[in-house]
Amino acid sequence: MTESKAVLSSNKMSNSQLLHRVYPLLVGLFLGFIQTGLFFQLSFTFSSSFRTYVMMVICWLVGSVLGLRVATKWAVPTNGFLLIALLAYGISSVALHLRPFETTFGILYALLIILMGIYPGVFFARMSSIYQARRLFFQENNGFIIGLVGATLLFMLVGRLGIWVSPVLVAGLVTLSGMYGNQYDIHPA
Repeated sequence: MTESKAVLSSNKMSNSQLLHRVYPLLVGLFLGFIQTGLFFQLSFTFSSSFRTYVMMVICWLVGSVLGLRVATKWAVPTNGFLLIALLAYGISSVALHLRPFETTFGILYALLIILMGIYPGVFFARMSSIYQARRLFFQENNGFIIGLVGATLLFMLVGRLGIWVSPVLVAGLVTLSGMYGNQYDIHPA
């Protein structure tokens, strides 16, 4: 092997290793952005009651359980579930913007939150074959915390535009990472 080929292969390896470390962080960042953005939008344009927060948490957990137990077996790539979560977030954002304080849409928001929650369930189920559980949770959780803080700051500084655009940008990074590191856009076996 020539020296230039060795250097190229070592660069490829380091890019792969970097992607391996960053991918769960990016997913956590995305989840932090959509959860925080959704919470702010629901609180300011639907209802700021404790029931809204409880609905959001319970529906997210129901979606995650569905993702872990059921959806992970569907013949949909992992990035497909990311797109579903992003579309559900977009639909809820548009509905909240067009019909603020419309309490009859509570069931719609609950169903959309369940759809958003499916992606993290599928992500954790499918990535468990690639990552050790503690590393996966640690990296995703760090990204999630950064997403919580980042979405809060964006909302304070930019307003709604920040929590509308940032999830799309981060989802694009997650999708590109999944496509580049082909092993992350997993189809069920």
